[in-house]
Amino acid sequence: MALLAISASPRKGGNSEQVLNSFVGGASTAGRETEIIRLNGLNFRPCQACGLCAATGKCVLKDDMQFIYPKLLSCEGLVISTPIFFGTIPAQLKMFIDRFQCWWYAKFKLKKPFIPNEGKKYAFFISVGALKKKEHYQCAQDVVEVFFHVANFQRKGSLLFRGYDEKGSITREPQNLQKAFQAGIDFVTSLHQR
Repeated sequence: MALLAISASPRKGGNSEQVLNSFVGGASTAGRETEIIRLNGLNFRPCQACGLCAATGKCVLKDDMQFIYPKLLSCEGLVISTPIFFGTIPAQLKMFIDRFQCWWYAKFKLKKPFIPNEGKKYAFFISVGALKKKEHYQCAQDVVEVFFHVANFQRKGSLLFRGYDEKGSITREPQNLQKAFQAGIDFVTSLHQR
């Protein structure tokens, strides 16, 4: 699979998901296979801080995350799209990221990252929120940036849309979705050029 797309919004068809759909649409027109995963539709628990992954780098919790880890390994690129809740990412995305504590152990303690350091993959980040000040989005970007670093994905770009709250308000300015569509094309094209 060329592109794995993660939708972090609990609101189906919300603003961040509409932007993601446009991004994926661009990637698809460029002839790349894509898959969208809605985190809110998964059945998974937050990290239990049990430490059992420290010996192997593998999470012992048996839930839908066990189907997600291989998808990150097999994809060429990753895009995460999220709304901004109280200046950061929603609980669904934080749970998802925290479940990669096992990959942290694999990379930093066991020195056996699942994605080799020299084989870093590309990632893209999309965020949409109601607040208009750019600094209200920094926390979300920082959290996702740390996740990309741990998982060995290099951020290749990002889109930030500010001042959109009501469901569907992102579509009132068609250039927003057009921008995301073109970003999807550009992103998967960059995967070819590695």
